[in-house]
Amino acid sequence: MRDTYATYGPVALVTGASSGIGESFTKQLSELGFTVFAVARRIERLEALRELAVAEDRGEVIPIAADLQDPKAAEIVLEAVTARGLTVSLLVNNAGFGRLGNLESVPREAALGMVDLNCRAVVDLTCRFLPGMKERKRGGVIVVSSVVGTIPTPWFAVYSATKAFDLYFGEALYAECKGSGVDVLTVLPGLTRTEFQAGSGMRDYHSPYRSAEQVVQSALKALGKKPIVVDGLFNKLISHGSRFLPRGLLLSVARFVMRKELRLEAPK
Repeated sequence: MRDTYATYGPVALVTGASSGIGESFTKQLSELGFTVFAVARRIERLEALRELAVAEDRGEVIPIAADLQDPKAAEIVLEAVTARGLTVSLLVNNAGFGRLGNLESVPREAALGMVDLNCRAVVDLTCRFLPGMKERKRGGVIVVSSVVGTIPTPWFAVYSATKAFDLYFGEALYAECKGSGVDVLTVLPGLTRTEFQAGSGMRDYHSPYRSAEQVVQSALKALGKKPIVVDGLFNKLISHGSRFLPRGLLLSVARFVMRKELRLEAPK
């Protein structure tokens, strides 16, 4: 992590920066000396991050209020960066949300919003900032996927599918960018103590949660060294173990686990 700034500095852009993993990315990169463009909807939280960076004499945090579910938001983000006369050398695609429930119970706007935020915005921002990194032969792109992106997950169908998209997108970009001077990393967190659980409708667990800080530390240590990092031993067991199960059995296990999560009655 000590070499992160020298390799990928001086400017980072973090989406979903107002809480959880995105907030931790913003804080840790700022501590390393990065100027961080922090993108999220909740401007008051971004302003608090900016003030904290000033108080602790860290790298500058520059808030950008934008809802990345809006197709026009990536252009707003790019304009805000350009207006500062800066170029992004490390892009962290972290923003995302999920919603539990069978497909017909999830509002259509929420289902489409997951696709827009978790997939389209990731592609849009990467398309805007990756070419410049390649021209400079220096940079990094982090895509935050999820362990459920490795497993087809009933009652979490749209979210798990979007995270599978992120996983494949990040892996493919890693291969495309080899030798270009740009490193790409896909991060697979599992259960992490953030606001995500409340927003998605998940209940609390006694399983070994990871902290947002641990996820970010795992990511920054792995960047430039491997295409994928799975944060935490428990999550490694889930993601790697799923590769060895037949797809039918894997789907049955996922269905059983999610039925317990939602406390659904077994079909008669």
